[in-house]
Amino acid sequence: MSLWKRACLYSIRKKGKTITLLAFLLVMATMMLTCLSIQAATETANANIKKALLGYFTINAKRLGSGISEDTVSQILAVDGLSGRHTLRSYSYAIYYDADRKPLEISTEGAAQVPEGYENAGKIVANSNSQEDSYFTDGGFELIEGNAITDASRNEALVHEKFAQRNGLAMGDFMLLGSVEDENRTRLVTVTGIFRNTREQDSIGIAPSCDLYENIVFTDLSTASFLLYGTNSKTSVQYGDFYVNDPDELDRIMAEVQEFPGVDWGNCILTRYDHDYQNAKESLKGLQSIVFIAIAVVSVICFLVLALFLTLRLRGRVHETGVYLAMGISKSSVLMQYLLEVFLAAALALLLAYGASTAISNQIGSGLLSQVTAQTYETVDLTGNIESMEEPTIDLGLSEIKVTVSARDFLIVCAFGMVLCIASTALAAYPIMKMKPKSILSQMS
Repeated sequence: MSLWKRACLYSIRKKGKTITLLAFLLVMATMMLTCLSIQAATETANANIKKALLGYFTINAKRLGSGISEDTVSQILAVDGLSGRHTLRSYSYAIYYDADRKPLEISTEGAAQVPEGYENAGKIVANSNSQEDSYFTDGGFELIEGNAITDASRNEALVHEKFAQRNGLAMGDFMLLGSVEDENRTRLVTVTGIFRNTREQDSIGIAPSCDLYENIVFTDLSTASFLLYGTNSKTSVQYGDFYVNDPDELDRIMAEVQEFPGVDWGNCILTRYDHDYQNAKESLKGLQSIVFIAIAVVSVICFLVLALFLTLRLRGRVHETGVYLAMGISKSSVLMQYLLEVFLAAALALLLAYGASTAISNQIGSGLLSQVTAQTYETVDLTGNIESMEEPTIDLGLSEIKVTVSARDFLIVCAFGMVLCIASTALAAYPIMKMKPKSILSQMS
């Protein structure tokens, strides 16, 4: 009788023991596949988080007399690791005139005071993309007419609808912006957009007149650069936000930027913004550690339990082993039969585990990934104060992650399972296999 036939007949004849072994191996394989699939999904989640929570750093050059020049910005953008996405910003105050240099009227209702020299002045906000400015993204501003200001805009302005109504301004009209510090610095701009605020200003009665929403004017970087620094041919800015491809590279990139010559970096403030990413990353690392420990514990327990189960099983087969030896069958053939019996059960268990772990891992994994990334997220309000939010408002892309059992994970578990079966069977059979045939036969009698 062939080796395969003996193994199959024994497995069929001893249904109870075969089903018990099959159930144990099924549980073992399902647990292993679930752990491996969750661990693989954390890598996908980490990649999604890097995309959703883009790390960036801000250069505050407000204390520099010349700001951040175009040449410096170009140097920074050439640094390896930057995504190319960036936002340039400047903030100033200007006196508002019409095209005939007559002062325009500003709103003073609700202002704490009207500073001397600012009777017809307001806040100037310049952004390389006005639609991405915090007033529009967080402050409730919305453009109701015209187009947003971009990096390519020149001599353009967006005004509040009430400011436009008060001064009879319409799309395409001209107005003068004059520096409050140097009356010779004036720039003629065209009204290319009108906006409104959908939320009430929370600093009513506290803010001066020049900071009221109705008195804010958005303009292009070139105009703001002229009002701040008197530059015409080159544009300089006060703030620059530079986004990186990998938040883990922020330290290196920031250190490299501060090596550029020609900038007084001692008077600049560089701030990194990757708090959200680091929170989520630490949570994912914790989950990966838990999964790794679970895999190690499951592996050890499975080996010990399987070895114990097979030891008890083979102890009752001493008589059978003696008969095989008396028939002239070698010890190696007997051991191979025992291995084949375990392999048959393991093969069926692995196939069943593939389907079971696919359903289980997706349910458990998605829940775990959502929980570990539900951390406190950092936001910055219009005044630059850092606040905390209990719930994230950013889509981390976790909703798109399906925890599935990959072919790679299945092959790993198959290989590990076979090694485990071989080691457990060899350990269980060792006490019998080391005995001499005469000793086994004497025990039979």
